[in-house]
Amino acid sequence: MTEEKLVINGTFILALLGALSWLPQIISWIHSLLAKPKLRFVPEDTTEIGYSSFGPILNQSFAISTSKKDALIEKVTLTLIHESGAKHDLSWRILDERGPEITSPTGSWAEVRKNQPAIALKISILGLTEKKIGFQDLNYQMKFLPYLSGYQRKDSYLQNTEGPNYAEKLIKSQEFLDVTDYIKKGFYWIEGKYDAILSVYESSRRKPHVENYEFELNKIDIEQLEKNIQVTQDKWKDSVFYKGKDFKEWPVRIWNWINPAFHRTTK
Repeated sequence: MTEEKLVINGTFILALLGALSWLPQIISWIHSLLAKPKLRFVPEDTTEIGYSSFGPILNQSFAISTSKKDALIEKVTLTLIHESGAKHDLSWRILDERGPEITSPTGSWAEVRKNQPAIALKISILGLTEKKIGFQDLNYQMKFLPYLSGYQRKDSYLQNTEGPNYAEKLIKSQEFLDVTDYIKKGFYWIEGKYDAILSVYESSRRKPHVENYEFELNKIDIEQLEKNIQVTQDKWKDSVFYKGKDFKEWPVRIWNWINPAFHRTTK
């Protein structure tokens, strides 16, 4: 072999060894590029269920983690399937984060909580994220809109035509009765077991991440929740008779909440 060929071969081998030294880094880049976040939602052992002006509500606290890659969550839904077969789809609307505890000069303390609209949520591989997710039934709210629009038109008309008799006329109107009737008919919590299917839509995944849970409502739970129908109807009456007044003058109306056990299933 000539000296020139030896130099060329030696140069080639050195270049090849140099390229191979980059191979682990290249593989790591490709793996990072192709990797998908692996999510895990760990629920608090109880949930919070209610019924209000927003309709059926379920609030659930989770400790959320991701491995392999940071995750950008764009939507979370909760499908509830009662043992009777009744099915309802709830969507995240509120994210509630625990803040610091503050102590007053008298020694009492309170926990500061931060509420924000549920638009997107970034989860890092570096640690757990704790959030309470507020789920609401958007279908319930969409069906309510025509009644709300009719009520608002009637409200505006009577304010302009009835003067002092405005409030009494409004709560006796068909449009107001349609609103309060929908509040009663829209209540769908019933006694029995519910499957809760959590679907998490992450920006880099084609299919949602799915986890399964269940909870059960008993007769006392339903009785407590049904009281919220009247509370919600009374709130609407208050919005008529106390319109324009300071909220301190409004009657105190308290919605009832229940906290059944909430746990993971293997379905």
